[in-house]
Amino acid sequence: MNKKYWRCNVCNDVHFGMAGPETCPTCQAKNAYVEIDTTEAKKVMGS
Repeated sequence: MNKKYWRCNVCNDVHFGMAGPETCPTCQAKNAYVEIDTTEAKKVMGS
């Protein structure tokens, strides 16, 4: 298992898993997730 960080390119929602969700649970955008690295994930989440 190789989980990664994924960010919705519409609302910046961050997901951690094998793949980004097909539909964003925050803004309902379809196929909007792109893979990001840990550094960007922490920046987006404010950590």
